Amino acid sequence: MEKEKVFYTPSYDVSKVEQYAPVRHPDILPSDSSARVAYVRMLSMDATIYGLVSVYQYREMYRQAINHESSDYVGFNIFVHDRELAKPGYKAFKSPNVDTIYSNAWLNLTQGPLLIQIPAFGKRYYTLQLLDMYGNTTNISLRTKGPNGGSYLITTTDWQGELPRGVTQFKVATPYQWILMRIFPLNEFDLPEVHALQESVKVTPLTTNVNENKGFPQIGGTYPLAEIDEPAGFFKILDFVLRSNGKPAQEDALTYRYRTLGIGGQIPFDFVTLDPQIQEGMIAGYADAMKVITSSQSQLGIPLSTHWVKTNSKGAYGFNYLSRAAVNYVGLGANVVEENQSFVTFYDENGEPLDGSKGRYVLHMDSPPPADAFWSVTLYDANTRELYPNRINRYCLNDRTTGLQYGPNGSVTITIQHTPPTENTNWLPAPNRPFYLSIRSYMPRPELLEGKWEPEGVRYIGK
Repeated sequence: MEKEKVFYTPSYDVSKVEQYAPVRHPDILPSDSSARVAYVRMLSMDATIYGLVSVYQYREMYRQAINHESSDYVGFNIFVHDRELAKPGYKAFKSPNVDTIYSNAWLNLTQGPLLIQIPAFGKRYYTLQLLDMYGNTTNISLRTKGPNGGSYLITTTDWQGELPRGVTQFKVATPYQWILMRIFPLNEFDLPEVHALQESVKVTPLTTNVNENKGFPQIGGTYPLAEIDEPAGFFKILDFVLRSNGKPAQEDALTYRYRTLGIGGQIPFDFVTLDPQIQEGMIAGYADAMKVITSSQSQLGIPLSTHWVKTNSKGAYGFNYLSRAAVNYVGLGANVVEENQSFVTFYDENGEPLDGSKGRYVLHMDSPPPADAFWSVTLYDANTRELYPNRINRYCLNDRTTGLQYGPNGSVTITIQHTPPTENTNWLPAPNRPFYLSIRSYMPRPELLEGKWEPEGVRYIGK
């Protein structure tokens, strides 16, 4: 598949021209009260959209790797393994898949590289998805590295050293990394083998003088509390992330402006020391940004005529900061489409909201999604963005579902309703309220990525 070309307006390296020079003094801040509030409000809105994914990921890192008082604390560089498929109430993030067993770990590379050893998985689907602190994703997976496993030294881009024999260097963008590992159970009796594979994935420091559980970063200052539900806590975390993780060089000009707010400078952010106009503008700008982000969720991806939305840039965002914020507001840990191409819909084929209280729906697929690993259809409660608890404990249907019925020529028809159907069907239980559906295709084939396969609209049958 030919890679889509990206167009940017012409640019140049400022170090190579004489008509540009950095200055030591900070930018001006309007002295007029109303202008001061307006300017700060604009910057704060921009900083919130830019930094939302960083702050939300930090909250999860703080809970698992930093806060010793958390019931979920394990420290850095240690995997936490789920032992079952995701169920209602899954805590790590919203809209989880129900096809793979999750493991996750937070890596701290501030004291040196980490060695990850991966066993041979054979033909079973697996991925170790590494996310930097801005949500950008790369994978060590069946798709990228094959079935035989290997040893990988995870390093930052500036690391210089000698690689151990038989080890492959794997460069990442930021010193704090989140790994989401997914392993696909072949059937309901396969969990012991999955558990053994989970335990076989090892994370160890390259040198013996690294104490990965110290809880103190080498750069960026002390870890702030994970208080993100109000502007002061949100911006304090963003300040820490910028100073401790850096950012792409192309974003220097963008993030330099945030120093006017006390974010990303030499002195750690402290909301209480700011003057009242700056505080007022930051509170208002944060609220503006959250309103924009939440209202933009429905615009993610490519809308299809059938009222499905095809994801097109999750896990890879470039400079699309609002898309990045909206994706991660919906749910952290999005992977790239080459690993998992997905479709989401909140509506039936006529554009009416999906709602289990209305009656019965049908999703018909003349042919299932073309994928080399597996495909699935998962249902979520629209209010909570979580899996819906139901009497048969079924949250998705996939190509390994026991008893999945196929029609002529390999078609699949799924019945979606709140009450049990009277006939024998591929039933996906729905809540007695709004819901949404997600189709996932792991290791999608070219015809899916190229748009030659698309889902039909969800048909409303009636009461």
